[in-house]
This record gives sequence, structure tokens and C-alpha cells, in this order.
Amino acid sequence: MNAGVVRFEEVSKRFRRGSARRPLRDRAVRLLRRLRHGADAVADDGAFWALKDVSFESRRGEALGIIGPNGAGKSTALKLMARILRPDEGQVHVTGRLAALIEVGAGFHGDLTGRENVYLHGAILGMSRRQVRAKFDDIVSFAGVEAFIDTPVKRYSSGMYARLGFSVAAHVEPDVLLVDEVLSVGDAMFRLRCVERMHELLRGGAALVLVTHHLDQMHAVCSRAVVLEQGRVSCAGTTEDAAAAYQRAMSRTKAAHAPDAPTGASAVCGVEVRSVRFLDASGRETICASPRQPLTVEVTLNVSAAIPRCVLELNMRRRVQENLLSFNSGRSGRTFKLQPGRHVVALNLDRLSVCGGEYFWNVRIWDGERATCELDTAFSTPLLVAADAVSTGQWCVDHAWGHESVPTVDLEAGMTRGSQIEFQAGIAGSGLCRAER
Repeated sequence: MNAGVVRFEEVSKRFRRGSARRPLRDRAVRLLRRLRHGADAVADDGAFWALKDVSFESRRGEALGIIGPNGAGKSTALKLMARILRPDEGQVHVTGRLAALIEVGAGFHGDLTGRENVYLHGAILGMSRRQVRAKFDDIVSFAGVEAFIDTPVKRYSSGMYARLGFSVAAHVEPDVLLVDEVLSVGDAMFRLRCVERMHELLRGGAALVLVTHHLDQMHAVCSRAVVLEQGRVSCAGTTEDAAAAYQRAMSRTKAAHAPDAPTGASAVCGVEVRSVRFLDASGRETICASPRQPLTVEVTLNVSAAIPRCVLELNMRRRVQENLLSFNSGRSGRTFKLQPGRHVVALNLDRLSVCGGEYFWNVRIWDGERATCELDTAFSTPLLVAADAVSTGQWCVDHAWGHESVPTVDLEAGMTRGSQIEFQAGIAGSGLCRAER
């Protein structure tokens, strides 16, 4: 098979909910019904399709990302590649030596030391004892567990488990490396070393399949990605297209599971935040916004005690203690007279100047007369901003590029007085500009 190292051809996998054991009487009745009416006439209420008609391929020297909401079938796909599971329909083709890091501690024995488990796990992955011995020091050094290599791994932390497991798998020099999202337990330095090691394997011609929820990690490693949603492929293409599709899928998931009223929004000092909604340029509610596009933030309040001069503040952050945007109506010279009842206050943004990612908003209510904060909610209102191929980093900043060909004789004197440079507008993220392809 020269087309690819990993290939899925209309693969489907079915599981059964609940207990797989059935009383002998029920099984006999189902068998009689199948014989009398056919297999399709007997519905299996306990069965569901974790994957349905999934097709994709990963070629040599290429990293393929698999992303999607929880329960989309990502780990099932990896287990099919690793031959832990067999498909019910379709075919899975994998050629060459395969190494997989699917679960923390997979292939380790808790009572054995780290040293013994390196040899055991290496043998499971197809390495001889001589090969493991030749790479042993590199494996232990990469994992950073030199001081604990002769300690039973049952005393390891989950991070030590993951580091040692990935280190063994990455030093097998596989033709195919499968990595699940277990790398999230490692620290930032270890994740950086993992990315560097993955690039080394790719340059050596290996194929890599990475399952992750971290879009930045996917962009750093993968050139293509597949989005799984409810067991089916909803998008297959570049990482930028896949990231946008993933965020739309997460938006639909969050909208489907959103409560009727926000939790934790109890009334304090006579005011309650009933809801916070995001509206796109056409006025439709959304949880996934587009960068550089208009956005309206609509806050619905229940007021039980009058606030003559109410100041509304909206704040947005991406990480803890990292405020990115703050909008305060008082600083804009606007206060609201709120009588008991329901009120809707809206903030209109001409353009949302942040790049793709997940952001969180909170609401603060101030009493302008007493200068007191009446309500300060948690940063729990999510907003997904779709990634695009134009901007990376954190901010989308309008800018322009200029160019002029200067004669060699004028280099020391600088540009000729009155020379005009034509500028071409563009958009960039903070400190990170993507070159045109």
C-alpha cells in the first residue's frame, strides 16, 4: 500500500450500552425472531455506533490530527488503528511498525520498576533487548525520571507515567505513531520536547496520528486534521479549516446542553444576571464568533430593588488572571436607571479584534451613586472565536505592508525625498505573522 501508512475505508464500529450479558431466554427469543423475520426486523435498542462510515488517510511524513467533542469517537478510532478493536464495517489498513500511546501507563506493570518496564514496554512494541539497551539512557533522559528509574512505577505520578510511556514509544523509531491526549498531564517543557521529537519522527518519514483538544498543539504538529462529530467526519482538510469546524461543533454541543438559566447567578443586592447572549451581525445568537466581525453582547437582568445609576461592566479573559478586554459603561459616560423588573442591556462591538480560541466573560454591576460593586459573576460565560488562516497569536491588528525599490547608489543616503511607498492592508496576530503560501 503506497498511498498511505494509515487508511480508514468507510469504517464503522458499534458498541452495546449497559451489560453485554443477556438472559438465555431473551437471547433465544431474539434468535427465533431473527430466523423468522430477518436480522433487520429486530431492533437492538442497546446498540449505538461510535463510528459510522469514517474514511481518511495519513501519509508518510505527515501528521494527522483528530479532534472533536467528547464522545465523538476519537479514541475509538485510535484503538482501531492500534488493533485493540476490530471494525464492524469497513477496513482499517496500517503498514509498518506501530507505536501507540493511548492510555497513561498502558503496557506498564505497577510492581515492576521503571527500568524493568522500559524493557517490557519496548518488547511489547517490537524492540529487541539489545535495541532497548542501546537507547535506554536516551529514553530515561527524555522522560526525566533518572532519579526514580529503579522505583516501582505504581509510585509514579500520572505525569511520570505519561513521560516514560511516550519516551519509550517515541524511541522505537516507528513507522506509525499514535498519540492520544494523555500528553496533557505533562508540563510545558515536556510538551515542547514531545513536539520536537514528533517533528524528528516526521522528518524521518514516520506517519503520526494525534488526538487532542489543544488546537495550538495540533497547529504546531499537524498539517491536516479530521473533525469527528457524533461518530462521523464533519470536516477533513487543513488544520485551519478543521479548527473552525471543531469550534462550531463545540458551539453546537454547548448550545444543546445549555441550562435554561445560568447557574450560580443568584440575586445579590437586588440584581440578578438572568442570561448573557452573543449575537452575530445578523442578530442570531451564537456561541462561536468570527474574528474581525461585529458582535453584540446582550445581558438580561432581573432587578428587585431600584438602582438609579447602574453601571454595567463586561470583562473577557482567556486564562486565569489574564484580562484581555474590559467594557465599563460608566467610563463611557453611560449609566442606566433600573427599576424593579426585567431589563436588557446590550454592548455593540464593530469588530472583535481577537484571534481564534476559547474566551470567558463575566458581568459586574456597579451602583454609580454609592460607587459599590453590587454583583461580580464568575468568568463562566464561554465564547468560542473561530480560527482562520489570516491571523495567529492573540490580537487581530489592522496593518499595512510597504515596499520600494531603492537604487544602490542611494542606499547610504536613504530614501529619496518625496518618494511614495504603496501599502497593502493586512491583518496580523500579536508578533506572529503567517507568510503567504
